[in-house]
Amino acid sequence: MVDAVNHEHAYRSDIGLTNLVRLLLFAFVAVCVFDPADQVFGVKVWLFVAVWVAAPIAAFSAPAKIWLPTGLLLCVLLFITVPLLSIVWYYLTDGTEPYAGFALMKGFLLVSVAIVLVANRLDVLPFFSATLTVLASMTIVIFVSLQFAPELFSVLKNIGSQTGLVLLGERSYADESSFMFVNVVTSPLLVISIAYYFDRAMSAAAIRSKVIYGSLTAISIVAMLSVGSRNEAAVSLLLPFFLWPLYTRRIARNECISLVLLAALSVPFIGKLRVLLNPAEFSNNIKLTLLGDYAEIFSKPLTLLFGQGLGAYYPWTISGRPKFELTGENFYFNTELTYAELVRYSGLLGALVVMALLLFPVANGVFGSTNARRCALGLGFMAYLCMSATNPMLFSSTGMLCFSVLLAETFGSSERGTNWMG
Repeated sequence: MVDAVNHEHAYRSDIGLTNLVRLLLFAFVAVCVFDPADQVFGVKVWLFVAVWVAAPIAAFSAPAKIWLPTGLLLCVLLFITVPLLSIVWYYLTDGTEPYAGFALMKGFLLVSVAIVLVANRLDVLPFFSATLTVLASMTIVIFVSLQFAPELFSVLKNIGSQTGLVLLGERSYADESSFMFVNVVTSPLLVISIAYYFDRAMSAAAIRSKVIYGSLTAISIVAMLSVGSRNEAAVSLLLPFFLWPLYTRRIARNECISLVLLAALSVPFIGKLRVLLNPAEFSNNIKLTLLGDYAEIFSKPLTLLFGQGLGAYYPWTISGRPKFELTGENFYFNTELTYAELVRYSGLLGALVVMALLLFPVANGVFGSTNARRCALGLGFMAYLCMSATNPMLFSSTGMLCFSVLLAETFGSSERGTNWMG
């Protein structure tokens, strides 16, 4: 009788600890999505630490044996080791101030959340996607509100700048088109909610469920179109074309059909596409100018192979990131050209390792799995990686959270003999 009571008490304690970890993770996800700059609540680091304090206790207290795939541990270890080595390299070759390597290192450490998810058998994707849908709804509400009440612009712009979440303004391309944009900095993550709910819609048996999940997919698509970013607009429209063939019998043939349809549909918009890709356009001109700087940087073989070190400052030719400047000489530590920066930080060798790790969930989902959900999420994350080519959010807390969730989905769902549930 005493043993039974003790067993029930232990079981309840285990459930309580698991729920605590789940609650902390949900809070961490919400903060990463809605307070990416950590300017509002200032609790991102504390939540991360709390997760890592509670998660091991919950995992070791659980009656089921802890099972951590060697591949997952290797991926996380390599992903953290590369930037650490680049920091060491910086201090060996330069070591001067200012230096932003340790600040950037925090983002790389967040990939360890994948270990927490797998060890505690937690599927955070439903909550992650639901949180992103709330973000998408907020984006649409702000955009529509400004159309009917333009006087709210200054108020919302002030709130957005204070929180670091929303940037409002007017954008034009080569003076041929001008429009208001609602730039929500974490909106590129909406590709994950699009992929997740698209899969739910296509996999659902009931018509009612298909309509609900299809509507949730549409909310994220409309939100990405409202942001005013060329990358996000293109991805939000292209992604469904690449997702639907996954739920047909002849996937390869239907993917080709999608490509032909896209090519045909784009013909009437060739003129607009030329305007968007005009080298004289302000944003395009900045990126092209930066390419000249990178050519100069990588002309040194040692820098090309081993980089300058994570977070190393550089005197750029043009001001692409004015908020990061320390002097009036365009002196700052990162640009919007994420993958060029990756090579500048860690060298070609380190960058290849990091890119291989980032592409692993994509390759595993698309080529190594017959599971449509994992394949859809892999394509969604591939879309995120493509957008990240000109968006510095990849190695921030939001980008690394997204990567962690995909890693957990890749390794956790293949765990044998365990209950993988949220």
